This record gives sequence, C-alpha cells and structure tokens, in this order.
Amino acid sequence: MKTLSKNRISPLALSIAASLFMLAVAPPAAAQENAPDPASEAVELDRVIVRGVRDAQVEAINTKRDAAQILDSISAEDIGKLPDVTITDSLQRVTGVQIRRSAGEGAQVNIRGMPQVQTTMNGELYLSAGGGDEWGQPNLGGAQPDFVDIPPTLFSGVDVIKSPTAADLDGGISGTISLRTRRPFDLPEGWTFSGQAEGSYGDRVEKVNDLYSALASYRTERWGALLTVSRSEATLENKRPSVFTGGAQKSTECDLGALDGDGLPIGLDFNGDGQIGIGERDPETGRWACNTNPANLPRQYFYNWVGTELENRKTERERTGVNGSFQFNVTDSVTLLGDAAYTKMDNVDTSVAAQLHTSWKTDQLQPGSIVDENGVLEHGIFVYDRFQAHSFAGRSESEALNTNLELRFDDGGPFRGSLRWVHGKSERQYDEARADAVATRGNQITRSDGTTQWANANGLETVTATIDFRGEFPNVNMITDVSNPENWQLMSTWAQGNRIEANLDALSADGVFEFQNGVVRSFQFGARYGERDFQYDAYRYLSPVSPGPCSDPNLALYYFKDPLIGDTCTGFSEARILPFDSIPDYWTYFNDFDPLTVGGLGGQGLPAIDPDVMKDPVAYLDSLYPGNVAYTHAPDSYKVTEKNSSLYFMANLEGSTGSNGIPWHANLGARIVQTRLLIDQFVVEGENFIGSHDWNGVNPALGVNRIINQYTDVLPSANIAFDISDEQKLRFAYNKAVARQNLPDLGRGLVVFYSANSGRHPDLPDDLAIFGSGRSGNPDLEPFRASNYNASWEWYFADASLLNSGVFLIDVESFPESVTRIELLPDSDGVVRDGGPVSRIVNGGGGTIKGFEAGYQQAFDFLPGWWSGFGANLNYTYSDADTSGDDIEGNTLPIGDNSKHQANAVLWYQKDRIQARVAYNWRSKRFVRLDTSAWGDKLGIWNDSVGYLDASFSYDVTPYLTLYVQGTNLTGENERRYAQWSNHYFDQNIYERRYYAGVRLRF
Repeated sequence: MKTLSKNRISPLALSIAASLFMLAVAPPAAAQENAPDPASEAVELDRVIVRGVRDAQVEAINTKRDAAQILDSISAEDIGKLPDVTITDSLQRVTGVQIRRSAGEGAQVNIRGMPQVQTTMNGELYLSAGGGDEWGQPNLGGAQPDFVDIPPTLFSGVDVIKSPTAADLDGGISGTISLRTRRPFDLPEGWTFSGQAEGSYGDRVEKVNDLYSALASYRTERWGALLTVSRSEATLENKRPSVFTGGAQKSTECDLGALDGDGLPIGLDFNGDGQIGIGERDPETGRWACNTNPANLPRQYFYNWVGTELENRKTERERTGVNGSFQFNVTDSVTLLGDAAYTKMDNVDTSVAAQLHTSWKTDQLQPGSIVDENGVLEHGIFVYDRFQAHSFAGRSESEALNTNLELRFDDGGPFRGSLRWVHGKSERQYDEARADAVATRGNQITRSDGTTQWANANGLETVTATIDFRGEFPNVNMITDVSNPENWQLMSTWAQGNRIEANLDALSADGVFEFQNGVVRSFQFGARYGERDFQYDAYRYLSPVSPGPCSDPNLALYYFKDPLIGDTCTGFSEARILPFDSIPDYWTYFNDFDPLTVGGLGGQGLPAIDPDVMKDPVAYLDSLYPGNVAYTHAPDSYKVTEKNSSLYFMANLEGSTGSNGIPWHANLGARIVQTRLLIDQFVVEGENFIGSHDWNGVNPALGVNRIINQYTDVLPSANIAFDISDEQKLRFAYNKAVARQNLPDLGRGLVVFYSANSGRHPDLPDDLAIFGSGRSGNPDLEPFRASNYNASWEWYFADASLLNSGVFLIDVESFPESVTRIELLPDSDGVVRDGGPVSRIVNGGGGTIKGFEAGYQQAFDFLPGWWSGFGANLNYTYSDADTSGDDIEGNTLPIGDNSKHQANAVLWYQKDRIQARVAYNWRSKRFVRLDTSAWGDKLGIWNDSVGYLDASFSYDVTPYLTLYVQGTNLTGENERRYAQWSNHYFDQNIYERRYYAGVRLRF
C-alpha cells in the first residue's frame, strides 16, 4: 500500500482565503450558480417562451450580458429544440469550442483546445454512460460525459463557462459545460404541452430513422410538475480506411533482395537515389546492417504499416430520455425542488474490413512502387502472404439516472441558503465478437490424425495488390482475384466484453448574506462532499476446444478459436477447419466501399463473415464452439473511488471608479478542495492463467493492491466587469483550476496483446505467440492543474446584437499524456525479441494555451421589408498551445486535439411564419498523439483541417404547428489523419450526409 499526501497552497491563495474570511463580517452581492437567487424563485404569471432563432439569440445574449463571469450561452429555439441535431453540434457554434464526432454525430467537446472540461447539469456533476474510446470503453469514469447518449430535447439551454467563480463546481481546466433542464416554474401557469415527431435519412446507409419527444407541464402559483420524454432510433454509416493495424515497421532497401557474389545486398532502390542503403558490417557475424537512421535524407527505408484496412462500420442507436421536475413552495420562504433525469442507449456497431496484412514481414514491396525522401510510401505494389476480411459486431446497453433534491430558504431577509443532495448511477454492458476470414493459405499445421496441411488448404499462396495514397481517398486494386469463396475460410474468431458501474453521491450546502450598503454587497460560502466510484470488469469468453486429456482442465479452454494454435494438451491443431462452403449461413458478399475505390473484386464483391450473424456474440460463438463462459481478465479490471471535500468563500462587490464614475461589479473568492483516491488494481502473475496458453486465456486475480493518493488544492478566482457605457462591458478574470484524471487512466494495469509468429522468425514455430502491443494506466498520475487569465470586451450595440472580443492565457502546470514507445517485453516463451509498441499514460510536462476570440451577432432589423428578417452570427478563435514534446524533425508539439484556428459562420432568417438557418463550422489541423511504433521514430499523428455545413428551414402552419427540414454535413465532409507529413496517410472517418424532416406541436 502506498499513501501520498500533496498539499499545494500558494502564498497568493492563502492571502486571498484570509482576506475573504475577514470579509465575512462585511456585506455581500449576487449569488452564483450554486447559491439560490431570489429572482430565479419569483413566480411570474405570464412567462414568455422562447420561439425561433431570433428569440433564442436574444436570450443567449442576455444570459451572457447579465452573467457575473465570462461565458457564452445557447438557448433552445422552442420547447425541446436546441439549434442543432445534438447538444455537441450546437456547442461547436460557440466561440472557442471544438468537438469530436462519433459515427458523424457530435460527441465530446474541447474548450479553447483542452478536453479537460467539466460538465454539470443544473449546477452539479453529471454522470453519463454513453460513448466510447478506441478500446470500446466509455468515458463514464471521466468528468466530461459523451453527449452521444443524451437526447437534446431534454434541455432548455447550455452555458459555456470560461471564467468560473469560487461558487462553481471545480473540475474543469479550460471551462465548464453547464446543461440546463426545464423546470415547471420556467413555464406559464396552467398546462403546457409540446411534442415532436421527426424522420431522418442518411445518404449512404439509406434507411429512415425516427425520433419522438413530448413535454407536459402543469403549474400553479405554489407548485408545478414537468415531464419530458424522448425516444429515437438512428442507423448511421462511418467508413474508416486506415493503415494503423498492428503499428508500423521500417522496410529498408537492403533487406528487400538477395546478396550478390561479394555478400552485399542486392536491394531495391525505392527512393531513387541510385544506391542501396547499406550501413555497417557486423565484424562477428559478417552480416551487413541496413541503414535505418532517420537522420539520413533521403531515407533508406520506408514506413511499412503492418496492415492496410478498409472498414465500413454501421452504427445503430436507440436512445430513450426522461426528465422529470417538481417545484413546491412549502411556505412563503421555503421551496422544495426535485429533478430526475434518465437516459438509456442501446448501441450496435457492425463492420467488415478488408485487411491487406504484411504478417510483420518487411520484404513484400515490389519494383514500381513510389517512396518519397521522408520514407513515405505514396504508391505501393505488394505481394502479401496474408489477406483477410475482419468482421466485427459490438453491442452495448447503457443507462444513467441522475437525481437532485434541493431545499431552498429565502424569507426576504439578508440571508438565504440551500441544502442539496444529488445521486447518480450509471452502468454499461458491452459484448463484442470478432472474426478473421482468410483467402490465403497461412502456415502448415498438424491435425489430430497426424496429417500436415496448410491452415487454409484451398487458400491462395500470396495476394498481389496495389495501394495508391495520392488521391482524396486510398485507391486499392486487387491484382489477384480474391472474390472466389472457395478460397475462403473462417480462420480465427473470439469474443470479449466488459461491465462498468459508476456511482455518484454529493451533499452540498450554500448560503449568502446580503447587505444594503457598501462596496461588498454580499458574501457567499458553501461546503460540498462528494464520492464517485468506477468499477470496470473486463472478461473474455473461453470455451473447451481441446479434446484432452489435459493435466489441468483449464488448458482445454480457448479465447482465440484458431486452427493455427497448437494445442497444449495434445500437441496438434484442434480448432475446427471452417471453409466457407461448410458454413453457408455465416458469410456474405461485401462490396460497399464507396467513396473508396477497390478494383479487382469482380461483380459480387468480397466474401466475408456476415457481422449481422454476430450481433449476439455468445450465441454466435456457441454455434461454432459450444460452451462459452465469461472469465474475468484481471489485468484489465479495476476499481477507483474518488472522495472530494470542498469549501468556498466568495465576496460580491459593486462600486464605481474614475472621473466619470464607471460602474463595476466583481466577485473574489477561493475554493479549497481535498481529493482522496482509492485505487484497487488486481495482482496477477503471468504463469498463473486460465486457457490453453497464457496469451490465449485470462489471468485471474490473485489479490488486490490498493493505492491511496491524496492531495489538496486551493483555487482562487476573481472576476470583475466594468460597465464602460450602457451598451459596453469590459471584463477581467483570473482563476486557478484543477481537473480530475480519467479514472480508467488511474486504474488500468498493463494489458498485453500477442499474435502468431507466422514466419516472422523462421527458426521458431509458426504458432508461437509473439508480443505485439500493450497499453497501461498509471495510478501515480497527477491531476491537471492550470492558472487561467481572461479579458473580454462586449458591445451590445442593438437589440439581439453583440460585438465581442477577448484574450486568454491558460498556463498548464502539468497534465497526463499518452506515450507510445517500443518496449522489450517477452514473447509467450519468455524470451525477449523484438518487443512492440506500448501505450502508457504518464505525467507530462506543462504547457501554455494562449489566444484570442472575436464574435459578431446581429439581427438586421433596420433593413426594409422582408430583408429585416435576416441575422448573422460570426466568430473566430485563435488558440496556440505548445508542450515540451517534439517529433522526429525536432518540431515542438502542441497540446493534443487543439486546432489553432476555428471559425463559425451562421446566417439566419426569421420573418412571419418562416425560419431558416445555414451554419458552417471550420477548424484547422490538430495534433492527435505521438506514435513511435516504427522503431522509435517519433511520428506526430495529425487531423487535417475540416469544415461542416448544416442548414435548416421551418414553417409555422399555425401558432401551434410547425413543419421543418434540416440537413447536416451537406458537403459530405470527412476527417483525415496523417502521420507526420501531410502525404503520409494514416486513416479517415468518412461520414454521410443526413437529412431530417419533422413536425412540432405546442399549446
């Protein structure tokens, strides 16, 4: 057990905290988000409900103008109608917000280039269960939820807080996304109803989807209740060609040919410099070394990715959302408020990918290929020993319940306060099945009758293909015919899954004292205690394949069901031989590669295992290999509990300054946060396993190692705004911030992956499992810490109009980062050979993000006639962010996922019964991560610049009935990544255009 205590209290923070304590006897100001505001409790008999894009802009601008801090806001254009299809799509229109997508839908967000963003719902931490990373694990253990599973119809608006006050919940470095649900007292007295029905269509998946939502609210002067329900189904397509499968190697010129009479390599001069790249001769072995030094230009090698994959993924999502709220004025001074938000999402991903696989060999490039001086393959002619179709089906069921119970006191006197308890519970069950079908023959295997054969007896010896990366999309041409199903066989199949549970409980108390006179107009204070836990259980499905006899029954169990595996008990290949003609109901032709070009597949396409057959992973596996049971894989399982205690003090001040008496208002405070982390990692031993081999099974837990980390942070904050005229504000802000680590990054142990030797080492058995790659968390991760400096100018020059600009500096003291390095871990026989890439989360250095923002919003009411219905919303963000890391060329690397330039342009129209809107979002290229799998060469992976065009149109048939249409990604944009150089293809996400049509009712 390890206990660490870290106290981080600066002299500045101590002095601010002491000053605030002394101010407790002086008078306070306006309450912030976590403290009750008497204005918010005032009952209005006739509330104005926002209708239309203009009114939504007015409300958002007013929210920004009246705020005690720097923020931007989005308001629903109608009940249940945010401006875009998803919450995240709406957020991308906000100055400084950048988004990431899942199957084309907006998922997660950055604020000013950083993803360490806090998300709250009605002021408290929100727990969600949707989304996922590249390993199929959702960000359920992170502070920022994935908005994929959250129906936008549940919310009345979203605030993007860029300069928090001491009263705001800690947890975000660059800002907070504050979701606002509707409550009964937001609506007029009596009954309010609204409903929506919508159909949508994708131009690639060619299937109609539907969405239904409804809201019902009833309120009197004393009490009110509200219920919102949303239900939707969507089928989305996402094609994803890539070259990342298995990482990268270096293929040198000198090892691509035989030796001449003098023992010198007869290689292939693929870079065209007229010589073969030969290095030093080993005096002991007499062998010549190949030149793999990246400092030599042109390089005498090229980056040979282990696999080139053309994947077509289809995503089916069913979302259900329910939001209920109740408000009751128990007495004239006591109000009871309760909320419950429930979301559920069923997600099914299916895909088929054609894989051109090198089998980790480096001698397959042919004359006629084109390699540039950096070692980038632009056009390749390959002879592959392995060509396969990889089929995948993954199913997840996730649900989350967030509840809030709050008691507010306000008797009209100088004190008011609130007591609040929130509870959240999320869980997610995920299962996936995978299958590799091959058209090539593979290696020799020995069956139980003693006969020897090729693993795929009818398979092709080799497959020749060309790949051209010089166009917008990869162009693949199969020179060898791979379309004949008689050459195909199901070679390997396996299944795995995980179950995640997370819980959140928090109790908070807030109070405010107001004073009538003096500079200090109010004083706020509060305390909060919260616990959040995250339990991740990973498992693999094992079934008895070996007929035995086995010294240990566990040796009969297989994770990978594959005839290339030599059975530990019998010494033979025992898995089933499954040519396609023996499993006619399991495969189909696959030919939908558009917009990619794949030639040479004939009229029917590529034979592959049908992923629809695999949607129930256990039933699929049992039909081929009966008796599958889920066994926990301890290295990938863990539990993390976070206990968080905080206190805050804040003074709200007002006054005037200067010869003209410029009014100002400010808040000055500090939040003191103590965090205690309990991390449970399972103890395993490589020699203790269940399965036929240590790599073909699971490692059970032999014990639990608990690690305890504890640290304290003092987070001062200050916001001041000057009303330099009736229409203009000048704001300045400072705060220190700390952001939670993602709990999976703390808890995950070292998880390793192996693959069959398959000729990589000719002197070793083909079925020997060679270490391939790994990934690991780190229980010693420090949290993200930063100091933020903000200034902004706002000019509210006309109704529904705003011109604003701002500058910001985020000085990040430390942040975890993912580093991939070659590590010399042993193969399955315990011998260290090549090693492989291992991704680890480590404590990184600091960095700074600095930049400026500019925005312009205006309703053109001054224009004559129908022109007066137009309006515009334009904004631009410049965000420059560097770290201490560098790439292969010595370039300083920026903070990941940050675009230096981002712009939005929205043109809208609202007149009489018509509303229309065209919106374009663009962001420049952004750094993703560093890849060092190619023998340590530090290749920066980058996303190319990308822009999305959306549009909508609606018509009010009556005051109660609206018809609308909407389109997203109208230009068919795709997101492309490259490795270090723009012509070095890495992967792409190719999304479809989507069209929506619906009807909205209200009364």
